[in-house]
Amino acid sequence: MAPTPYLVNGDCGEEPISRTYQYRKVMKPMLERKRRARINRCLDELKELMVTALQSEGENVSKLEKADILELTVRHLHNLKRQHQLILPQEQSYADRFRAGFTQCAQEVTHFISTPASSDLVDPTAGRKLLQHLGACVRQLDNVAQNIQIQQDQQQIRQSPHFRNSLTPPVSPGCEVGKPEPMWRPW
Repeated sequence: MAPTPYLVNGDCGEEPISRTYQYRKVMKPMLERKRRARINRCLDELKELMVTALQSEGENVSKLEKADILELTVRHLHNLKRQHQLILPQEQSYADRFRAGFTQCAQEVTHFISTPASSDLVDPTAGRKLLQHLGACVRQLDNVAQNIQIQQDQQQIRQSPHFRNSLTPPVSPGCEVGKPEPMWRPW
């Protein structure tokens, strides 16, 4: 059994220190320092990346605060997205590679079955059914890819400023236009 730490109190003698007290006094500040160090390290990396990117665009950035780094990063990512230069999500690239590989495999099977040398090896009825099945699978994969592209296009339209401005909700009676209501905050 591990020894229990004791708190020495002048008159009362020794009292055991609770784990909650230990956590609050020792562990929590240490974990918070580590968390802040991680945030600062990532912000420094982001700052280096953004300074390089902005200098390549002709902008000169001398000193950036943390909020400036985040704002510039968000603005830069929006610009890349608008220019369609952002990389596809990893899942989408996997789906594209799978579809390309499956299509290539289906083409190889089609080539093999349609060569005269394989007519002795493959039953014509089975070969025809296999080709029909592979064709249906390739069409289904193409339809899925088209649906994903349509969804991405619709999402881009919804995120455009023109679309957002057309969907502004009506103002409730009694509210002044342009005057923000105070936000309740728990702190």
